[in-house]
Amino acid sequence: MFELYEEVIILSNGLTGTIVDISAINGKTKYTVESDIKGKVSGGYGDIYPLFDCT
Repeated sequence: MFELYEEVIILSNGLTGTIVDISAINGKTKYTVESDIKGKVSGGYGDIYPLFDCT
């Protein structure tokens, strides 16, 4: 559905970011999205550009 390094909008919080990893776990595709916003963001993990796990 989505490609690696594609720009996306995270629907749960409205942030924009880039897909940096795609994996399949138990038949579900999981996308790791790096936020375009620098600094701590609620719901994300990491320091400089937070990451979000999305399905």
